[in-house]
Amino acid sequence: MEMIIQWLVPTVLTAVSGYIVKELKDNKKSNTAMKDSMIMLLRSQITEKVEKYMGMGYLPDYARSCISDLFSQYESLGGNHGVGVLVNQCFSLPPIPPIKKGGK
Repeated sequence: MEMIIQWLVPTVLTAVSGYIVKELKDNKKSNTAMKDSMIMLLRSQITEKVEKYMGMGYLPDYARSCISDLFSQYESLGGNHGVGVLVNQCFSLPPIPPIKKGGK
């Protein structure tokens, strides 16, 4: 009986620890994929909003706040600085629409 315990306990512990290590590695891969997907979604939303407001020629305060929040999350996840250039260009827009000349 003692001999069985001497061999069984280390074998079971080795198997359990191997399983735990495998699960942790799989979990890390999954987390990395989810992080990358989130970065792509945020990049898409930011560029869509920036293009919209750059086309309009102004950036309302509520949109400025929204883009700022999106970009903050994008940066915290490790997004690149290329989107930051677009965001800064968009932030240079006035908060109200430009007045059109000609009365129309």
